[in-house]
Amino acid sequence: MKKITLSIAALAMLSTAATADIHLKNIGGEAKLFYGTNDANDADLFNNGTNSYGNVGAHLGGSASVGSCQTCTTLNFGITGVSTMGLENTLVGKTWVNHTLEDAIWIDTLNLAFHPLNGISNTTLVLGRQALDTPMVFTEKWNIAQNTFDAAVALNQDIVDTTLVAAWVGRSNNAGSGTLFTVNATDGFSNNSYDRFLTDEGAYAVGAVTKVIPMVTAQAWYYIAPSTAKVAWLQADTEYMGFTLGGQYAMLDADDDSDGNAFAVKVGYNYEGLGLSAAYSSVDEMTGTSKALGFKNLGNDQSKLYTEAWWNFDHVAESDTDSFNVSATYSLDGIADFGLFYTNADHKVDPDMSEIAVTIGKDFDNLNFTAAYVNTDIDDGSDAVNDIQVYATYKF
Repeated sequence: MKKITLSIAALAMLSTAATADIHLKNIGGEAKLFYGTNDANDADLFNNGTNSYGNVGAHLGGSASVGSCQTCTTLNFGITGVSTMGLENTLVGKTWVNHTLEDAIWIDTLNLAFHPLNGISNTTLVLGRQALDTPMVFTEKWNIAQNTFDAAVALNQDIVDTTLVAAWVGRSNNAGSGTLFTVNATDGFSNNSYDRFLTDEGAYAVGAVTKVIPMVTAQAWYYIAPSTAKVAWLQADTEYMGFTLGGQYAMLDADDDSDGNAFAVKVGYNYEGLGLSAAYSSVDEMTGTSKALGFKNLGNDQSKLYTEAWWNFDHVAESDTDSFNVSATYSLDGIADFGLFYTNADHKVDPDMSEIAVTIGKDFDNLNFTAAYVNTDIDDGSDAVNDIQVYATYKF
């Protein structure tokens, strides 16, 4: 049987949970069926070759209070499983998550959250496998399964309307290059490629998110990836009477003496179910490590820049690129949710990319159906690609 490797923090949490008084709560999850097909390279839509991809996935998780104080220490846990359910070579030729066509299940969440200075400081420490949401290191939610991280995170809220963050990220289950991650599954259970994050030394981050300025959410982050790069990220967003305005600035300084900057602005308006927005971003010309990293998620391919595409990630955050995005969403009460998104990435060297995405979604109690049509035109002499996707998610 395959050896299962857990981090020291995870083993410590299992030991704690085994001897403590535990009260389960917030148990739930979701089951998903995702399907997509495209006509790239003159293929036919809805074929069972590599231009069609499908997966079944499920997630089950929850939390538990540990000890007599049900708010002092919390154990958070979750597992994810993926399967082809026999779809391969009948309806599809590829899967959303690369799990070598074998069913796989792995621990995606296992962390302990507690207050080490309880009664003295409003500080929370979270140790173990967890989802993260910061500008340059975050859990991406577009796939049938989500990437998570082995990390230690400290959050302090002693300052009014302000959260201070310090984190160390040791491992993640990313693979990059358009695939969320690879599952090494040969016997049904997998460590899900939680090998390292960027380098064997991991990465460090400090940040502050504050609302001390009325109607403004401001944040500042600084990341250090030893032997790789340092990244600074500044952002401010405001909303007033339905109007929104935001600005982003990022700076990357790589250890090979390459560097670069990026900025983005966004304006929007929301009124009675209607959402409109327009955004513009610009990324400097970069070389070496800076060019390789860009301003995308250090854990994968997506970017937090306002101009990020709906489907074609890894474009707007590239070196020497100017991008813009316009979006419109409308929620028709009791009928459906509609979305229209257009993104254009003007690369100075690589072929330009433009994307049009149209979505429609409908909730039936705990069941959601969403369909998407994406047209991608990359200016390399090839034909535009049409992509049709269907998402079914049941929450329980």
